[in-house]
Amino acid sequence: MTLWRQQLTKSLHQTRNTPESRYFQLATCDANGLPQCRTVVFRGMTDDHALEVISDTRTSKYLEMSQQPDVQVCWYFAKTREQYRFTATADIITSSDDAKRVASHWQKLSDAGKKQFLWGEPDTVRDPTLPLVVDGDFSNVPAHFCLLSLTVKAVDYLNLRGNPQLREKHAIGANGEWLTTSVIP
Repeated sequence: MTLWRQQLTKSLHQTRNTPESRYFQLATCDANGLPQCRTVVFRGMTDDHALEVISDTRTSKYLEMSQQPDVQVCWYFAKTREQYRFTATADIITSSDDAKRVASHWQKLSDAGKKQFLWGEPDTVRDPTLPLVVDGDFSNVPAHFCLLSLTVKAVDYLNLRGNPQLREKHAIGANGEWLTTSVIP
């Protein structure tokens, strides 16, 4: 296992009782080249170092990644005072690409989580005096539900504990192995 993944596994373990440790910021670029950042929920990691996030193909995030798959992730663990910045490439996986994998993520969601995908088109106007209405069946994966697989290409790790602080950059070398360089914070 790569050094940065060992560090991330340890960070996740040490903060497992703090709900905010499951959230990270994901930045994309819109059609005008402007950065767009939002908080997403970490749903797991693949063997080939891809962070997994669920999404909706009706969102701007989906459109942005479809046009420009290069993304940046910033993940801060307050308890351990560690920051990870990932440079990654996004792959959008729909049910037509891998029905079993997408369905697996759908089934892991709570009913409250599934509702978010069944109460209408994201970013459309709503009447705040009316409740959102669920339109669909929790047992069926909606066509617009998708998985974002963020393949990590480089990692900038910063540990703010201690003096001096520890900062490392991790990148894939020419032979495909991960190389680590310690840098001045």
